[in-house]
Amino acid sequence: MVQHVTHHASAVMPFWTGVKLLQDILPSHSRLVLHAGPPFRDANELPSAIRNSVLIAIQYEGWAANKETAQTLLDTGGVQLAPAQDYGVVVPLAGVATPSMYAIEVSDHNQPDNKRYSVLNEGMQWCTRLGIYADDMLPHLRWLHHDLGARLAANFNGHINLAPILHTSLLNGDDGHARTMHASRLLADIIVSWGINDERSTNFLYGAMAWALNYWMAASALILATQSHSDDGDAIIKVGGNGLRFGLQLANSNNWLVVDAPSIVGNKEAGNEHATALGALGDSAVVDFVGLGGQCLDIASLSAQNLHAFLPVDYLTRQNRFLTTSLPFLAGRNGITNFTSVISQDTGPLVLLGMIDGAGERGRIGGGVATVTAHLFQTLQEWPHETTVV
Repeated sequence: MVQHVTHHASAVMPFWTGVKLLQDILPSHSRLVLHAGPPFRDANELPSAIRNSVLIAIQYEGWAANKETAQTLLDTGGVQLAPAQDYGVVVPLAGVATPSMYAIEVSDHNQPDNKRYSVLNEGMQWCTRLGIYADDMLPHLRWLHHDLGARLAANFNGHINLAPILHTSLLNGDDGHARTMHASRLLADIIVSWGINDERSTNFLYGAMAWALNYWMAASALILATQSHSDDGDAIIKVGGNGLRFGLQLANSNNWLVVDAPSIVGNKEAGNEHATALGALGDSAVVDFVGLGGQCLDIASLSAQNLHAFLPVDYLTRQNRFLTTSLPFLAGRNGITNFTSVISQDTGPLVLLGMIDGAGERGRIGGGVATVTAHLFQTLQEWPHETTVV
C-alpha cells in the first residue's frame, strides 16, 4: 500500500514524465474546451481572440466542419467551456486545450501522483495562444498533435529533471517567462536525441523560442497546487487571466476569486500602436507567482532592459517582500507568492505577458508587464456563477 505523505510545495521536484493525450486525463466529456484563467459566464462574453481559438479547436476536434457551424455549435451550448486549471492543465494567453491534443506531463519526483499538464507549445506563427483565425491554423495543429505529439508520446525517453535545465537557462539570459530561448534549445536537443530528427520537426523545435515556457507553466502550477494541503488557507493554488478577468484560488476554497483583469503596459510593435490589447491573459501567471518571469529581473538583464520604461523603480528587489519560500526548483531563490504579504507590503508579482489584440485580428501586438497590487487582491470577489467542473 502506498503511503501519501503530505509535503510542502518547497519540496516539489518537477520532472518531465511523459506526453499524454488530454482525453486520457480529462473526464469523459465529449466536447470540452479548456481556456486560461477563471471561468467565463458563457460563450457570449468570450473576447474575439479567445472565441477565434475556440472555433479553431471545435474544427480541429471534428465537432464542426467549418467556421459557421462551429459558431452555431458554440452559441447553442454545444461545447462546454471550462478553466484549464480546474482540470490540472495550463494553457498560455488566448490558447485552448481539447481532448485530442497532446500535453506534456510534469510530475513531482517525490510524490509522482502529483501531476500537472500543459499543452504543447505551438511555435511562433499559427498559434491558438495568439487568438487569430486563419486557414493555416488547422493543418498546423493537426501536424503538431497527430504527428509530432504522437511521436513524442511514443518515443518519450524520460524521466527528465527540469530544475537543472531551468537553472542553466537563467544563467544564460532566460527569465522563465518572457524569454525562454536557452531552455527551449536544451529541450529541443533532448527531443532530437530520441530520434525525432526529421527536418520538419527539427526546424519547428529549434524555431519555437517559447517551447520551454509550457514546461515552466506546468511545473509552476504543480508547485502552487501542492499547497492545497498546507496549513496556510490563504496559499494561492491557481492563478491566471482570461482577458476579461484575473483570478486565483486559495487553498481554503473551492471557488475562483476574480477581479477585472489588470492592463498590460509595455511596448507595442510597429503598426500596432492603436490596437487594443486584452487585459492580463493566460495561465502563465503561475510562472511569475512561483518566482520566475518578473521576479527574475535582477538576473534577466535583457528582459529588464526591454521593459525598463514600464517597470516600478524597485523591480530588482521587490520580490523579496512577497516571495517567502526557498525553492530548490529556483536554485534556492525565494519563490511562491504569499497572499498576505502582498497585502501587508502592498507589493505583488510583476507578470510578464504578451499583448494580444482584443479584436482577434493582429495576434500578438507587443509585450509588457501587469503589476499585481494589494488593491487587486483586496478587490477580489468570489465567482458568483455556477462552476464548470464536471
